[in-house]
Amino acid sequence: MTKKAMKPLAMVVSSTLFLWSAPFLTTAFSEDLKQGKETQNKAQLMEKRIADLESAIKLLLEEKRTKTGESKPKEEPLPRTKNIVPEASKTEIRKSADNEWGEPDVAKETAKGRDEDARRRLTELETWKRKADAKTAKEAEEAADKVKIDISGKYKLRYNVRDNLNLGNPSQSWKFDNTAYFDQRFQLKIESSYGPLASTILLDKGSFSFDWKDGSEGTLERWTGFQPVSSALVRELNLQYTGAFIVKAGRQVFKTGNGGIIVDGPMDSLKVVVPLGKTPIGTVSGTAAYISVSGGYRDYNGITNPPGVGDRSISLFGVDTKLDGILASFDIKPDKNLTIQPYVLKVFDRGDSGDPDLNLDKDYNTSTVPRDRGFEPLWTGIAVSGRKGGFSYTGDFVYLSGTYSGTRDFNANALLLRGDYNLQKVGPLDNFSLGFEFGRGSGNTAEEKVSGTGDVKDFTALFLCKDRRKFGNIFSEDIRAGYFLADSNLANVSFARALMSFEPVKNWKIETVLSKLWTTEKVFEGQGPVRDWSLGTSTSTEKTRDIGWEADLNLDFPIYKRLRGFVEAGYFIPGDAYRLPDGGKAGNASKIVLGSEFEF
Repeated sequence: MTKKAMKPLAMVVSSTLFLWSAPFLTTAFSEDLKQGKETQNKAQLMEKRIADLESAIKLLLEEKRTKTGESKPKEEPLPRTKNIVPEASKTEIRKSADNEWGEPDVAKETAKGRDEDARRRLTELETWKRKADAKTAKEAEEAADKVKIDISGKYKLRYNVRDNLNLGNPSQSWKFDNTAYFDQRFQLKIESSYGPLASTILLDKGSFSFDWKDGSEGTLERWTGFQPVSSALVRELNLQYTGAFIVKAGRQVFKTGNGGIIVDGPMDSLKVVVPLGKTPIGTVSGTAAYISVSGGYRDYNGITNPPGVGDRSISLFGVDTKLDGILASFDIKPDKNLTIQPYVLKVFDRGDSGDPDLNLDKDYNTSTVPRDRGFEPLWTGIAVSGRKGGFSYTGDFVYLSGTYSGTRDFNANALLLRGDYNLQKVGPLDNFSLGFEFGRGSGNTAEEKVSGTGDVKDFTALFLCKDRRKFGNIFSEDIRAGYFLADSNLANVSFARALMSFEPVKNWKIETVLSKLWTTEKVFEGQGPVRDWSLGTSTSTEKTRDIGWEADLNLDFPIYKRLRGFVEAGYFIPGDAYRLPDGGKAGNASKIVLGSEFEF
């Protein structure tokens, strides 16, 4: 066949091959485009992961700065690299130089550098994060090696207007019964910590002021005629270790139960708290403590001088009473809203004749109830506190046994119950709450008080400072506040209180209280609930339980940041227990206190 004859045949074959190859070329083009799209999707997914990692790192840093209280530093840009914009895979059909009808060559160009750049950027971010974590850990290690010191305090100023009852007996009249005066209190607290160790010192000026009937008025340090027994009371001075257990040694504010019934105030003591973890009855911790009890008198020289005359601190402070207390208690939490605390407190008396007097009978006479190593009371109690929904409650029951002296025993008890229900909002009033409180302290009968024999049934606490439990603004704070050592405002006293509190304006809290008080055991009219300096001169043989009625009003409101104002008012109508010697009714008592307190 000639060359000229073969040319039509070649054209036919070429056309046939082209038609057969078209589907295969189309498939190749589609596969190439698909690979380019997948590469682009992978690159976008990688970039999204990087952005999420950057956001997470920034969020962690902000949370750390918030917790540590650091100011926000100038932000440094995260390390970045130039992004390469992905390009779709390109296809190009090259024509053969020799034969324009030859089989086309498909040239492929994939997205370059995309995966490599993303991985490099991710590595840089992880490296940067490791460096930041190392820097933070180093700063935390350096901070842990430094001693942290915190200073806080508060100043309270009050203006008092009092008109307390006068029983017509010179020994029952207070210097500040019918007068107006300013008083004040200042506390400065310095706390330092280093690792598991912490120490505290709290200076308290103005919390230990009284006329010779200590505890009877409940006032602070008075202006112009102030009567502090010491320039400043060291209320706390201790060292604490916190680890698998807690050890606290030195002067510390001690409380038992819900506070203010047996022990409440500064005590030189050694306390150990051991968490026992979860048990079948709940989370439990145990406490054991040694207490060096204070409150005795070296002598009574000048103790009955009028306020402002003489220095009574010599008689009271720096005295070794030779009383040792041992406390054991458990904190049991069946759930987070319920706490049960059983406890026992035993006192051991090492004092003998000639040692500081405890003034157990409150007559400031060393010849009556002298020291004989016999004051060894034992308190066994249980305290409960909890909350369920809007209802909160507390309860304390204490039984007092042991010995009062070498010739008399204790056989007394006390019960305190309180419940409050928060209704939240009632009309325009917020935090509207209704409450009820009941208290009962055992006591001796009128005949037992006169004879001074038999068991001592008047409930007695060990030591209560000015911040003891009170149930009103007048009777339990001024008229029958109780002494610091071996006394209680619950001695032969029972009461019931109805309480209502609310906020007419945000953060303005108002509380109104109405109380009825009576003696647990009958007493002779005009002679008061207990036999102490408040014993009246009435000779009536008629008996009564009527102590009186009291109405109280408390207001608390903000003045400025860290500065609050308050008003405490009360009105007491005495009953037959405070009748005058001629049988007349004692005058009513009233009180208004205006004050403010600044905390820093």
